Amino acid sequence: MSHIMLDIETLGTASNSIILTIGAIKFKPTTPIDSIENCDTFYRRIDIESCRKVGLISEEQTVKWWNSQDSSVKFEALENQDRLPLTQVLLEFTKWFGKSVKIWGHGDDFDCVILTNAYKACNLTPPWKFWNTRDTRTLFDLARVNIKSFCQDNIHHALHDSYRQILATQESLKILNLNNIYQ
Repeated sequence: MSHIMLDIETLGTASNSIILTIGAIKFKPTTPIDSIENCDTFYRRIDIESCRKVGLISEEQTVKWWNSQDSSVKFEALENQDRLPLTQVLLEFTKWFGKSVKIWGHGDDFDCVILTNAYKACNLTPPWKFWNTRDTRTLFDLARVNIKSFCQDNIHHALHDSYRQILATQESLKILNLNNIYQ
């Protein structure tokens, strides 16, 4: 069974925030991965106006925060013009998600919740069941794993953040001796 590690970059922290990018990687919790290049990945930049049209919002504080970031980080999240409409991206994500069951996000009230609300705003159904969401922050806390101890290249890039979260998830499961749960 494949799991999905999800990371999104947004223009706010509210549950109906505009989504700038979606990055996700299929993985098996007990199967080590050696590089992001060898993973089944999903990465899309989303047209901001297409998010506004369905009622998603931006928050001034988050916009200010993005504008204070390194130019390459800001370019990837906000300025790169290679963007697709939200509905198209969500349909592509559903197809890519396939028969995966579990979806992980970094926090129980952010990635999966915001993406679910984007699906609802577009009159679409998320490809996962709400009871199959998993939270990395709680797992890392229980295992006393610091996400910052894993590769810090390309921070605030949804795909690279997903990869880092997989590495920390696998390490946490090992520390807690929970690998047998996800065999």
